[in-house]
Amino acid sequence: MLDGNDRALAKLICEETDRIRDLVDQMEVFSDERPLDRAAINIHIVMSRVKQLVAASIGDSVAIREDYDPSLPPVLGNQDQLVQVFLNLAKNAAESIEAEDGAGEIIFTTAFRPGVKLAVPGSTERVSLPFEVCVHDNGPGISEDLRPHIFEAFVTTKPQGRGLGLALVAKIVRDHGGMVEYIPRERGSTFRVLLPMLRQQTPAKSELEGVDR
Repeated sequence: MLDGNDRALAKLICEETDRIRDLVDQMEVFSDERPLDRAAINIHIVMSRVKQLVAASIGDSVAIREDYDPSLPPVLGNQDQLVQVFLNLAKNAAESIEAEDGAGEIIFTTAFRPGVKLAVPGSTERVSLPFEVCVHDNGPGISEDLRPHIFEAFVTTKPQGRGLGLALVAKIVRDHGGMVEYIPRERGSTFRVLLPMLRQQTPAKSELEGVDR
């Protein structure tokens, strides 16, 4: 008979299996060009789920911290796909960290950047992308020669890797009208995702709901 912790883990595994199955059905990995099924999403609920999944897979070997802007309004997106984006980034971060004496650390941050705009190819139009979500880590970073290619399919630094994780991240973010970039740090890496808001407005102060902090 399962105890409380085992039941919670079993429920998490079942929910994650359903989420991945639905994600594969919707996207068919890279060949699916159907319009996204979107809704108003609280990004902090997405990140809470990602933290829960990563913590369950890595245990106490890497610390996970959060630094969120609680005033952010919803983003228009597909929750399952956004979970996949930040789960891929967080798992990559965890795998890259050379943890010694509990020094490995991943930090999730969110912020409002109203001045960030993306040029639309073939047009003079620039789209505002004020919604910033970052995954920071204190791992060894990515070598300079590999950085221009990390979002391409089949490019990987892992001996057993398939090189599809970051390519899938780039596709999902692009399908959401956003962009993702890699920013090297003195010690570690930052992956920054920029997304359009549900409405182009300055966020009003509100409280996070349904998030374990």
